[in-house]
Amino acid sequence: MPESLPVGVPVARSEPSSSREPPNARRRRPADAKARTQARIVEAAASLFAARGYEGASITSIAARAQVSRSAVFWHFGDKETLFRETFRQMLLPFAEKIANSFTHPDPAVRLLELLGVYERFVDEQKSAIQAFVRWTIESPALRHSIREPLFAMHDHFARDVSEALAQALGDAASAEAMAMGILSMLHGNLLLAMVDGDPRRARLRCAGLRSVVERVLASGPGSGPGPAARSSRGDP
Repeated sequence: MPESLPVGVPVARSEPSSSREPPNARRRRPADAKARTQARIVEAAASLFAARGYEGASITSIAARAQVSRSAVFWHFGDKETLFRETFRQMLLPFAEKIANSFTHPDPAVRLLELLGVYERFVDEQKSAIQAFVRWTIESPALRHSIREPLFAMHDHFARDVSEALAQALGDAASAEAMAMGILSMLHGNLLLAMVDGDPRRARLRCAGLRSVVERVLASGPGSGPGPAARSSRGDP
């Protein structure tokens, strides 16, 4: 069962102080103290969820790692499942920010290749955490339901950006959405294969193969695919 406040304990109306703080410390903290406390709790939760799994990471251990009381964790997040969902959402934020930065390039072919690069770098940087989340969602229908909303919101946003870049590059909005979903399927397939195949050479080949497919798709467009600007974005001569 998910950890939550014991029956009969009233919900706090103000943020509880850490057991390590003096009684009047909360009044002296700046206005953003709540956000900083939440960030510490989420950081601690992410570390322990990845290391111990969902069941093995208790609220007590998360509170100790974040240097707050158990009641502070409950006050900010309500229960363990909500904390898990927020931890997953926070993990996705850097990905969303990088997508937004990539989407400013005026050349749609360059923009598409940059979007693929953002995905691949994010997966590489967050490999352990992503593998843990994927494993838990496969094993637990409850956890799968818990992160479904933020996961699909991010997926749909990314798919829309890829589709728009393809539509502009190819001049064919009607087929861009289906092509985008095909490209995303290959990206996700590479992610899952990396979980069971740690050979770096095969990983590089899978990435190169995906880019080759995308460049062939772009070459069918009116601008004959990615030109010098797109090659420059990848560091090609």
